[in-house]
Amino acid sequence: MRRVQDLPPVCVIDANVLFDAATGGFLSELFSLDYVFLTTDIMVHDDVKSISLADLLILGLKIRELPGEQVLEMVELRGKYLTLSIQDISVMLLARHMGAVLLSGDGPLRKIAEQEGVVLHGTLWVLDLLVARGILSRARAAGAIETMQQNGRWLPGGECERRIRAWKPG
Repeated sequence: MRRVQDLPPVCVIDANVLFDAATGGFLSELFSLDYVFLTTDIMVHDDVKSISLADLLILGLKIRELPGEQVLEMVELRGKYLTLSIQDISVMLLARHMGAVLLSGDGPLRKIAEQEGVVLHGTLWVLDLLVARGILSRARAAGAIETMQQNGRWLPGGECERRIRAWKPG
C-alpha cells in the first residue's frame, strides 16, 4: 500500500505554462516529471484552444470540476480581484484547496496567489526541474527559452538571459 508521502506532488497548471511548453517544444517532457498535473474544466475549455485537449489528456493532464462551494467562492473572489479572469481564479482555488503548487506565468495571478497563500512557480521553474532531473539537456533548455522569446511568450528577461548564459555550450 502506498503511503501519502510516496504519492507524487500535485501541480495545478494554468494555460500560459502549457502554451510556453508547447512553444518551447518541451510539452511532453513537462508531463514526464513525477508530478500529477491538474487543471480546471473552466480553464481548459475556455483558454486552451491552440493545443489539442486530447493530446493533453494523453500526456497525463487531469481535469477537475470545482465543487459548488468553490464555485461560489470563485464568484466572491472575482468581485475582490477584478484583474483576474474566472479561469485564473479557478486554478488558484483548485491549488489552494488541494495544497498544490500553482504553475502560471501570469503576473497579476502571481501577486494575488501569494496573498491567498498559494505557492506559485512559472515556466522557468519547470525548465530548472527538467534540467536538474536530466530530462532536458542544458543546451535544449536554453534553446527552448530562446524559441519562446522569439515567439512572443512573456518570460522575465533577466532570468532568461542568466539561464541561457549558464546552459548554452561555449
